[in-house]
Amino acid sequence: MFTNGMLETDQSLVEIHGIDARTMNLLLEFMYTGLLEINIENVQNILQGASLLGLAALRSNCSQFLENQLASSNCLGIHHFADMYGLTELASYARQFMFQNFLDVVRSEEFYELTQERLLNLLISDKLRVISEHQVFDAACAWIQYDPANRSHFACAVLKNIRLALLDLSYLENVVLKSEYFHTCAKCQLVISKAIRTQQDNVAMEMITPRAQPPCIYVVGGRNSTDCQLNSMERYDFVSDSWVVNPTSSMNIARTAVGATSLDGLLYAVGGECALLETQEDTLYLRCVECYDPVLKQWIPKTEMKVARSFVAVAAARGCVYAIGGEDRSCSYNIVEKYDPKTEAWSFAPNIKRKRGGAGVAVCDGKIYVAGGFDKILHMDRASVECYDPDTQEWTFVAEMEKGRSGLALVTCDQFIYAIGGRFRHLDQYFDLVERFNTVTKQWTTITPMNTARAWPGVALFDGQIYVLGGFDGQSRLRSAEVYNPETDQWLAIKDMNVHRAGCGAGVV
Repeated sequence: MFTNGMLETDQSLVEIHGIDARTMNLLLEFMYTGLLEINIENVQNILQGASLLGLAALRSNCSQFLENQLASSNCLGIHHFADMYGLTELASYARQFMFQNFLDVVRSEEFYELTQERLLNLLISDKLRVISEHQVFDAACAWIQYDPANRSHFACAVLKNIRLALLDLSYLENVVLKSEYFHTCAKCQLVISKAIRTQQDNVAMEMITPRAQPPCIYVVGGRNSTDCQLNSMERYDFVSDSWVVNPTSSMNIARTAVGATSLDGLLYAVGGECALLETQEDTLYLRCVECYDPVLKQWIPKTEMKVARSFVAVAAARGCVYAIGGEDRSCSYNIVEKYDPKTEAWSFAPNIKRKRGGAGVAVCDGKIYVAGGFDKILHMDRASVECYDPDTQEWTFVAEMEKGRSGLALVTCDQFIYAIGGRFRHLDQYFDLVERFNTVTKQWTTITPMNTARAWPGVALFDGQIYVLGGFDGQSRLRSAEVYNPETDQWLAIKDMNVHRAGCGAGVV
């Protein structure tokens, strides 16, 4: 404002509106020192002020901060904010995030508070990652139901942005046609009737554009029932409750005890081990990393970690992949490495406070939680839990689990972190135990156990339900799988995998 030839450049007194005094002090300090601490409380005011004063570098810093905060609960708001202030790159990233995580986004408070215009812009997209159009219809109805007095008259506009012809004929006739929001509207009835006629016309159906490729659970690697390391991958089809193996979609390197996570539509496989012969002394501990692109249907080698290890806990947070702990032949590790896909480089992050191999890891509200694990030097399974805040770059202990164990699976659903299964090595005990940590109250509770005891299973969260895949029960490697519904507190078996797997990785892409 003061250096680029604008009117204020030559004025001795300038009255600035739209910036509060506290924010102005922070901006002035930044102008003189180049230093300013951005946090979740001040980022909006700072960005507004930086935009008004033409502080491009500070705008960029705010944009990067908001990108790091992206989650299903806030991506709609961040996208709107980025659009408002012309942060093109952030808006694009947030838009991609909300398309890929649509099924989680529609459960957020931000979704229910969308304006009609923003809802329609979301529903019209080809890029929504859904299993079926039923989920889009249900989300639209939930949006109307949130404020029916003011939204019922938008029903027809909403309905026109749902691809009704992709819905089952019986669903159209028995659910959509009879919906309380649509059955009294003549225009809605015409739209639905047209969709029913289209369903009955095979030629017209070929012209209906589907949404983006639906998300799937992938499980990869591990060790099978004949003690062989695997490079194969299976994909779970939610609609048919079946597992599909594509021989051409195998990893480049067979491995077990592999860490896995999904980020930006890719599935990462990190580290692990591969026994060249049948003895432990010939085990090769891996630093290699590869990621699976479901669009290209191929595995792509990525930059290797700095430290080779198996049973490494892997998670994605703030746009990066974290590889935490792990072990090799002689010891367990407390090291943490961070991979940035933008630079394709690994760097060391602050170490965890305890050495852990086979720990569980999950991310909640941008913070990383690591639980359990085995320390080879002390010969003990840990019950302790650590939490990493990327903003402060510090690990802190939180409440311990009831049972110390390694080979457990950790997964986040809403504000809760679930610690599932595992093994207590001292007694060679395998658990069906499930504990749940409330990140608000900081307390653990024990909930309904799994149907089968499992250590080293794969785990994935999809549509608010937890899928646990394979593992080892103390006698054999498993191909069974089960799903937990937090609303009913029940575990149900799903179709067995094609291959027995323990030490496998899993993710949703």
